[in-house]
Amino acid sequence: MKERRHLPDLETATCSLPVGDSMAIILLAMFVLFVLSVPKYDLAGVIAFAAVPSMLVTAARIPYAPIMKRLLVASPFILFMAAGNLMLDRAPLFRFAGVSVTGGMLSATVIVTKTIVTLSALLSLVTCIPFHRFGIALRSIGVPEVFVTQLLLVYRYSFLLSEEARMMQKARDLRSFGGKGKGAIVTARLIGSLLIRTTSRAERIYMAMCARGFTTLLHSRPAAPMTTRDMVALALSFAALIALRLTF
Repeated sequence: MKERRHLPDLETATCSLPVGDSMAIILLAMFVLFVLSVPKYDLAGVIAFAAVPSMLVTAARIPYAPIMKRLLVASPFILFMAAGNLMLDRAPLFRFAGVSVTGGMLSATVIVTKTIVTLSALLSLVTCIPFHRFGIALRSIGVPEVFVTQLLLVYRYSFLLSEEARMMQKARDLRSFGGKGKGAIVTARLIGSLLIRTTSRAERIYMAMCARGFTTLLHSRPAAPMTTRDMVALALSFAALIALRLTF
């Protein structure tokens, strides 16, 4: 009973979409490709594409706080990814308010903005589609069943990793005095121990599943076919993204 409190809610969604789940994933992939096609110095073009996740969040009445929280968690990785441009591209492009703006500064800003825009769209879609429906939608667009099963199982039992991590962190804190026992070497050992303990527990879960008839595939509900509304939404979205890309 203690572990069930950590299980994700797989049966409810916080909002609904005017298109099917499969088409929503296709539209998301198309949107990401359009955002990635923006040149590295075109900040205005990326900002223009930010209107798409903003409209989705507003129309679907998705709360902003969870999305912002997840973006803040990912922000160190985003900044680290873009930091290299500051060193690699130092050629000045223009001056703004008396400050010389280099190519690396502009391209790093574009990278950060692209990542925020695409992650916002992804998080908004995941908020609207429960993960079990997400797996069914992946099957309907041709993703191999083995990959979908692996993805669903990883999501289903991801709480095991967080639970083991919390237990090990609590044990480390109880054994640490005066700031000792929390260095990088100890943390590296804990990460290795966490991997071993999680792998061992996952093997026990897999053996229990095999004992209950698991055959390496999840026989979930059949994938829903594409509808006329989905095809119309695809055509209109593609035209809108093309117009947005050409305009900016």
